[in-house]
Parts: sequence; structure tokens; C-alpha cells
Amino acid sequence: MFLSSWIRGRGYALLALLSIFVFTSYADDSPKIDFQPSLLRNEWYSEGWDQLFYFKDGSLLVVQISVLNIGFGSHHAGVFGLIVRPDEDKTILKQSRSNREWDFSEDHLDLKIANNELSGRYPEYRVVVRQKNGEMEIDFKAGADALSLGRTLEIGKNYQYLSFYAPFAQAGARYRLFIDGQSEDVPWQVLNDGRGFAARYVNSAGLHNLIKYSTRIAAFGDSEINPIVYLSRDDKGGRQANLALFENGQVIHQAQGFELEIESKLETADADKRGIPSKFSINLNEADYSLQGTIVVERFLTRIDPVDSLKPFVRAIVKLLNTPIQYRYLASYDLNYKTDSRDLRLQGEALLDHTVLRHEKRDTRKDSDRR
Repeated sequence: MFLSSWIRGRGYALLALLSIFVFTSYADDSPKIDFQPSLLRNEWYSEGWDQLFYFKDGSLLVVQISVLNIGFGSHHAGVFGLIVRPDEDKTILKQSRSNREWDFSEDHLDLKIANNELSGRYPEYRVVVRQKNGEMEIDFKAGADALSLGRTLEIGKNYQYLSFYAPFAQAGARYRLFIDGQSEDVPWQVLNDGRGFAARYVNSAGLHNLIKYSTRIAAFGDSEINPIVYLSRDDKGGRQANLALFENGQVIHQAQGFELEIESKLETADADKRGIPSKFSINLNEADYSLQGTIVVERFLTRIDPVDSLKPFVRAIVKLLNTPIQYRYLASYDLNYKTDSRDLRLQGEALLDHTVLRHEKRDTRKDSDRR
């Protein structure tokens, strides 16, 4: 009781940060339009916009904006910015605003939260994060039509909605970091040739009531036909796989519920000792095409646990909750695509985003036993 009262009475700003990493909506409350906040009334609801870009010099920039109902009032907003430099040193920029003390546009993507913003019209967008310890600006352009996967997971009246509003995005960026909040004469660091994706999600329930883990894989656009894959394992043990293939900026095939074999290994990037997927095998045979091959994790980029940035006392309390932890990697794909008239080998790089829960339920059943 004490923990619950403390969270709802005083901890909304902290959990706003935590929920940025969560991806859910209620029965008939589907998102209005991908750029418009849904502003649901459900307890523990959250929604947001995720932007992830990997640059030619090895830098990774992430900006996550969330809206959620936790604490007094509703529709609190949080901004989380992450800069990971090639030497793996990382800087976090974060801020929150309570109870609709932020603005958005009704006719295009235009979110303003304090000195932070996400704006644009398809296919060009801009995201800006301005905090006491630093600033970043990213301009990005979608490389294909927006992709809505719709409800990727449903459990009772709760579901998870996901779309990629800027798939195969190209980005340019700049950032600068401040010491003791002093910005005068601090030069900008410029980043070119960024590639990645921007996604939109809506959640109606806490992530701990929905999934055990989820994985988003988006190609960089290196091949003639480019894949996007989303995989989720629900809290009941069921697994849902979603795939889309793009050619010339448009979706040519979509598949759902197909067989996706997973190999896992214990990562050594940190002390979590979790079984992070290391290889995905696709064997898809549809009426008008087939797709076989693998997606392989190649390089660890960063691990983000939002609890790490909290003060020691708060960190000790929040670690009791089933909060999400994110791992990000570079991956490669090698797929064979066939139709009656075409036989193509698809190869390229991808960005992989894997989310697990802190107190993940563990069992000894094999993946094949759960399907």
C-alpha cells in the first residue's frame, strides 16, 4: 500500500521517464491519426513516438516522447534523449511535464513539451531536445510510406498498437553537451549519414500485463526489397510475428503469425545475464511469394535501464517494479525472396531494438512448445 501510494502521489515524473520505454489502448479507443495523441483515460495507459538513428561515425541518437496516466491528473508527458558516442560513452537528456502542460497540433505532427519538440509533415520531420546538460537536433526523412501494423497484440480488452511512421529514414543531426549548464561557446558536433526509423505506439495497460519481451527490426534500406519485422511474446506465452516487405518506398507484402525461429545466448554486455535473441530464422511461404533466410545480431550498441538515472533511494524502490529495459544492436539480414518471375537475394544492415522486463517470468519450455 505504501509503495502504491508513493508512486501515485509523488512518483509520476519518475515513472514518466520509465514509461517512455514502454509500449498499449482500450477496446475501441484506437489512435485517431498517427500524429495525434490519443489521450486515453485508462490507468497505466501510455503512448509515444520513438526515433532511433545510427550514424556513419558510429554514433547512436535516440529521442523518445511519451504521454501517460500515472500520478495525480492525467496525460503527463516525458521526453528522453540519448546520445551514444562511438566510444560507447552515453549522455541522457530528459524532462517531464504534468497534466497536459504541453501542446500539440490537430492537423500534423507538432508536439511541444517545454523546450522540446517533434514536428513535421510526411515525409520530412524534425526533433529537438533542449535540456540543461545538452541539446540535440535531428532532421530526418522517411524512405518509404508509413506502415501501420495495427494491433500487434490483444489480451482481453487490452492491446498493443504499433506503426512505423518514418521507415528507412535518412537523418542528419547535431548536438552539444554542457558542463554545469553553461552553454556559452560550446560548439555543435555534427553527424551525417544517419539511418534508422521512427515509430508510434499506443498502450492501454502496463507493459507487465502484456508482454515478456518485444523486438523491432528495421532495415536501413540497403537492398532492392527491404524488411521490417516486429516480434512480441505475450505474458501468456503466445508469440506474434509481423513482417512487411517494401520496394520503391511502398509495401508489397505483409505477413502475420508466421513461423520465426529464435536462437538466444547470454549477453556479456552487462550483468543482466538475459537470453537476448542472437539469430532469427524466417521460413515464409505465401500464395504469391516465399521468403527464407536469417537476421543476425552483429554488434551491441547500448543498454538503457531508466532506473539507472534515478537517485539511489528512488532507484531502490522503483527496482521493485516490473520496469522495461532496452537493448539496441546493429543486425544484418540475408534473405531469399522468390515469386513466379523473380528470385532475389536480399542483404543489408538493420537496427534492432529489444525490450525485456526487469522481473521477466522465466520457464524452461522451448519456443516450439509455446506455439
